[in-house]
Amino acid sequence: MLETREPAAANHHHHEYLCTESNSLCVPITSHSMSPKLLIKKSFAYHKMPQQPLNLSVIKLDGSTFEVQVPRTATVAKLIEAVKDVFDRSANDDEMISWSHVWGHFCLCYNGEKLLDYKAYIRVIGIKDGDQLFFVRHLSAM
Repeated sequence: MLETREPAAANHHHHEYLCTESNSLCVPITSHSMSPKLLIKKSFAYHKMPQQPLNLSVIKLDGSTFEVQVPRTATVAKLIEAVKDVFDRSANDDEMISWSHVWGHFCLCYNGEKLLDYKAYIRVIGIKDGDQLFFVRHLSAM
C-alpha cells in the first residue's frame, strides 16, 4: 500500500513523500512530480504491460527451419499450438496435416530434453528468445 506523508520535523525540506507501507521506498513529491494517484496508477500499469513474445526457431527433420512466436508465459501446449498454426498457414489448401500422426511419432526437443509435459511452462524449462527447438522421433514402447 502506498501512502503520502509529511516529512519528519527534523527534515527542513517541505515536500510530501510517497512511501510504501514499510517505508522501504519513499519518493519526494515536488510541484513538478506526478500526483500520488497517477504515480500509483502508472506503477501498477507497468506490471500489466504486455511482454514481447519469444522468437524461436524450429528445426524440422529435413534440416529446414521455421520461426515461431509464443508468449513468454507459454506452456509447452501453447508452443505446440503455435507450431501447428505456422504449418497450417503455410500449407496449401489441398494439403492436410494429420496432427495426431505428427505428435504420435514426433515431439519437440529443447537442449536434449523432449517436451512431453504439455503443462510445463517454457520459461521453467529454460527456453529463451532466439533459442532453437528440434523435431525428434518418439521412441514408442513395443
